[in-house]
Amino acid sequence: MTRLTEEDSAARKARTIEGVPNASDFSEALARGLMVLNAFGGERRHLTQADLARELGLSRATVRRAVLTLEHLGYLEAHGRAYDLTPKVLELAGSYLTSNIVSAVVQPLCDRVSAELHEACSVAVLDGMDALIIARAVPNRMIAVGNNIGYRTPALISSLGRVLIAHLDPDERELHIADSDSGTAAAKTAEWESIKSNGFSYVANDIELGAHSIAVPIRRRDGQVVAALHVGCSIERIAPNVMLGDVLMMLRKEAESLQRMLV
Repeated sequence: MTRLTEEDSAARKARTIEGVPNASDFSEALARGLMVLNAFGGERRHLTQADLARELGLSRATVRRAVLTLEHLGYLEAHGRAYDLTPKVLELAGSYLTSNIVSAVVQPLCDRVSAELHEACSVAVLDGMDALIIARAVPNRMIAVGNNIGYRTPALISSLGRVLIAHLDPDERELHIADSDSGTAAAKTAEWESIKSNGFSYVANDIELGAHSIAVPIRRRDGQVVAALHVGCSIERIAPNVMLGDVLMMLRKEAESLQRMLV
């Protein structure tokens, strides 16, 4: 690889990248490769290099290098001019799930709750402006498509996300709710403090008409909230008073049982 000239090296050291303390240590090539992988999903299962360049706002040459490298490493597979993700990308998620203690211990919990209630049970962490599912169980009668591990839901309107946001430090919480249009600043603060003090969030008809969910925080041993546990279903299958009664009690009990295991 050609060495940088003194002028280019000085320019790299002098650049600034928001959120990166030392921009000279930032690998743009790696970042672009990850951007390419993240561009796939949902309706974007088969993408050409032209599609990716247009979607990501990158040059064709930059995309070509990233795509060919990812193909060589086994993360992308060519079908004519289009590319698909390969199962190897699951290794990236698998590494997180097996190395993260929260993920390792909450899946059995989700399985247990789902089996008892015959409804979907999930655990999520906060990732940017989304609640990201890291464990999930659904009853046998349900076909889980598109809402399993790795699924994202807007944190501001989901019970999972709202519990997690409510337990952030005030300054960090403000970054998440600043764009919310739900009333005055004082009303917003009172709403989030209420979720925090009550220890749960109940949401109905916000994400899906006729559905509701309830979530509680999962704390590690020192009391820090590290995830959220939730049950969601049709309002017809579990009445709101039952969701706010027996289901809430069950979720709190399960979350408390995990605390001593999370260091």
